[in-house]
Amino acid sequence: MFLNRIIIVKIRYFTYITVLGLLLGFTLFTTEVYAQKMTRIRGTVVDSQTKEPLPFVNIVFVGKHIGTTTDYNGRYSIATQWASEALQASFIGYKPQLKSIIPGKSQIVNFELESKSINLNEVVISTKKKRYRNKENPAVELIKKVIKNKDLNRKEKLDFYEYDKYEKVEFDLNNITEKFKRKKVFKDLQFIFKHVDTSKINGKPYLPVFLKETVSKVYYRKNPKSQKEYVSGTNMVGFHDYLDSEGISFIIDNMYQDIDIYDNNITLLTNQFTSPLSGISPVIYKFFILDTVEINGYDCINLAFQPRNKQDFAFIGNLYITNDDRYAVIKADMRITNDINLNFVNDLQIIQEFSYINNQCWMLTKDKLIVDFNFGKKGIGMFGKKSVYYDNYIFNKKEPEKIYKGVENTIREPGYTDRDSLFWNSNRLTPLSSEEKNIYVMMNKVQHVPAFKRTMDIVMLVVAGYWNFGKFDLGPVNTFYSFNDVEGFRLRVGGRTSDKFSKRFRLEGYLMYGFKDERFKYSLSGTWSLNKRPLKENPKHYITAMYQVETNFPGMEMQFINEDNFLLSFKRGVSDKILYYEMYKIEHYRDWSNGFSTTLIFKNMKQQPGGTLYFNYDDYSINAIVSSEITTRIRFAPNEKFYQGMDFRVPIITKYPIFQLSYTQGIKGLFNADYTYSRITFNMFKRFYLSPIGFTNTEIEAGKIFGEVPFPLLQIPRANQTYSYQIRSYNMMNFLEFVNDQYISLFVEHHFNGFIFNKIPLFKRLKWRSIISFKGLYGTVTDKNNPDVTPGLMKFPTDSYGNPTTFTLTGKPYIEVSAGIGNIFKFFRVDVVKRVTYLNNPNVAEYGIRARFKFDF
Repeated sequence: MFLNRIIIVKIRYFTYITVLGLLLGFTLFTTEVYAQKMTRIRGTVVDSQTKEPLPFVNIVFVGKHIGTTTDYNGRYSIATQWASEALQASFIGYKPQLKSIIPGKSQIVNFELESKSINLNEVVISTKKKRYRNKENPAVELIKKVIKNKDLNRKEKLDFYEYDKYEKVEFDLNNITEKFKRKKVFKDLQFIFKHVDTSKINGKPYLPVFLKETVSKVYYRKNPKSQKEYVSGTNMVGFHDYLDSEGISFIIDNMYQDIDIYDNNITLLTNQFTSPLSGISPVIYKFFILDTVEINGYDCINLAFQPRNKQDFAFIGNLYITNDDRYAVIKADMRITNDINLNFVNDLQIIQEFSYINNQCWMLTKDKLIVDFNFGKKGIGMFGKKSVYYDNYIFNKKEPEKIYKGVENTIREPGYTDRDSLFWNSNRLTPLSSEEKNIYVMMNKVQHVPAFKRTMDIVMLVVAGYWNFGKFDLGPVNTFYSFNDVEGFRLRVGGRTSDKFSKRFRLEGYLMYGFKDERFKYSLSGTWSLNKRPLKENPKHYITAMYQVETNFPGMEMQFINEDNFLLSFKRGVSDKILYYEMYKIEHYRDWSNGFSTTLIFKNMKQQPGGTLYFNYDDYSINAIVSSEITTRIRFAPNEKFYQGMDFRVPIITKYPIFQLSYTQGIKGLFNADYTYSRITFNMFKRFYLSPIGFTNTEIEAGKIFGEVPFPLLQIPRANQTYSYQIRSYNMMNFLEFVNDQYISLFVEHHFNGFIFNKIPLFKRLKWRSIISFKGLYGTVTDKNNPDVTPGLMKFPTDSYGNPTTFTLTGKPYIEVSAGIGNIFKFFRVDVVKRVTYLNNPNVAEYGIRARFKFDF
């Protein structure tokens, strides 16, 4: 019940990132080039005497914070719009060298550095380059000692600890040029450009547009292990009327997860990177001892590292390691290579600093992450900055048991979003800079400019699908037109009440007309929050009542995607069997504080056959069946967070498993229901991270129906006859091709990211990503529900010639496999799908090509 959500998640995730960047409309996706011409320089750096290449040489534009380092072969490349007229190469033990360059041009600039006499206490630097090898390599021996001492230096060695945490996340538009400022759209907004500054990371001009602050207290207990973060305050400025603040918080938390340099793998921007302190790091990285330096009064060894394969999800940078028998990391400075298969990221830097606290343990005191996003090679981009400060450490103090209890790792205190200025002035571990204070002033002023409001209304219509008319939102616009073989052209109009009408109550509905079947369809629902919170806030507790007259293709189930979506109207093969239904539904939902959620549903449904579908018995037919059922569903998802907006909430995939158990009881006679039956379903989803070869999504589901029911009430596998690749559907199966009353299914999908294609020159340039999948379903229909065995039951559907079109799984599973290429133009995935079994069924194909939109970093 989970993987299908990914489809709409990617679109809505993209919506959030887009709107953050769209300060005044279409700034991230403009095709006009606002910046100066790009300066592209590449070359090599060698020793002037031996002509041996020099690794880790610093290459910097003079007077700018723009630079890079050479690789193991002494090569470098750099591209920027903000170049100066001179380039400097510098390296420990060599004289710096300057060379003139021509800004705005592509050119080759090589350096030959002259050695100078240098005497380091315990480090010998040799200019003679040898073939890199791990054996008898002092740098590799050093990193192995650091890895061996990880448990000694990690804070988790303590029985208890607690500390104060203060976090700031900022987003800035970058590449701001004079031409960009003069655009007509900014006529009434020139005041914002007074806040433009220059980045110290890569020299790009930037304009802050978003700031989020969080104050919390963290408690850790070693045995039994528990770590809880109690959030006492969150403050955010930027786009209050257009984006859900809690949803933005969760997205930021997922993009910028806390980084532990001592972990084997580091999750960053939804991808896993191999840590330089991983147990396999000597296989993934090359290490070099550069020199000894003093950091915060401690004598340290500067250990440089870079990935052996520049395309792997790994880092390049420096570790500063204490020059004693503890081998602790006192500082880490890491970046990514230019060749990494990471979308929309031009640059990234992680800086972590540690202090020796209470003469017991090295603890993280400062943590900084800066990401330079850009959706194209030119034009406006965006900086994402995260700064975290840690202080007031207390070791081995046991707090009351209630502090450590519960499944959730993050607990948000009541009123945490409503703290006043006195709270913030007292609890910030470091004061806001004048630049950060100006973000509050500027964004509050911007959102009252009429031109900004008009632009953002258009942006939200495009990316969210709704047009706001005060207390009413019209939409979603992508459902206004659709079609199918039975109903023909479907014309629909609908909408919902907005937060301006009520934050705790929402009405929504639509009216639709099919021009071929000449029938109206419609829906009306109301949702009421039961916990005195707005509907969009967590934890949720609400009740919904719905009345709906609609149609559906049996087996076409696409959660979180509206089936009226125009693109889903295009279907392959024969799709002329449809169900008309009239439904009354009441649903109660509640989030509990321990990772559990519960759903209780009452549903009464009258179903009628349409198209070439009939409810036939041996010697008669009926025109409708009626069912009344009560469903209870329990879901357990520890430490779950969500992509969240004004009208949706979709779980973020993490390493934690998700379990769901549901039980349905059909009650004959209740509101004229025709059948008594029971249905039980169990589902489990788990993502396995297998760095550096990607990750695997696995989903297992099993179900059984007890009682005698006709085929519309049996388990109908999720089939897909559209040309869109559906994650949770069988993409080569026809609608209503199979039915079961007991089944088990397995979905496995592995994403290699760039692990394979990065090693192939052509594909490496394209930055494509490979995916493989397996989908299997095994089930049966017991004799009491099988009309081919037991006379007098409703017959399985046939075509217009009486040939069967619905089957049971007889002795073997349904299997399909696929191989796909993702990240095509950074947004698309295309799969070749092969159907392995039941190839003799009517109107089926062995192979098919499916595509889908997919936004990923």
